[in-house]
Amino acid sequence: MVSRVSGGAVNVERETLTSFPVFYRHWMPRLTGFLRAQTADGRWVEDVARESMLAARGGWDELVTCERPGIWLFRVATTMLRRWQAKAREQCTSLDEMVDGDAGTGLMAAVQSLPRRQREAVALRCLLEFPMPDVAAILDVSEAAAATHVERARRRLAGLVLEAEVERA
Repeated sequence: MVSRVSGGAVNVERETLTSFPVFYRHWMPRLTGFLRAQTADGRWVEDVARESMLAARGGWDELVTCERPGIWLFRVATTMLRRWQAKAREQCTSLDEMVDGDAGTGLMAAVQSLPRRQREAVALRCLLEFPMPDVAAILDVSEAAAATHVERARRRLAGLVLEAEVERA
């Protein structure tokens, strides 16, 4: 399940495992940033991030043996966020409740407008700078599929930026 990667990336991740507080300080800001890019509803971000870290703490003995603990953490958080979003959709009584009219402006709003897989892939690759094999592992897809999602997201974001410039002109 955990991919092998040579070079410095593994060493950085191994260093974050010296203790849970060190792991938390290293990964929590990256995790919350990733989650913020995934949803316009900020209520879920902190809860999902905390729940993911609680899962990491609960499985700490096993996690310290993982070669790439960041992949494990982001995979858990992605799964949790999807579940929370599905639960929220089930509880909605109308489309108006599902749409946040004030989703924000700029890049974050554009990223949030992408389809889920594209949004996840581009946030992991371009915002958090995960290598493509890690993006694929976190999303549980092939590298080719991850690369396709990133490329489609980039094209769509470029189109959205162009539309915004045309509207302002």
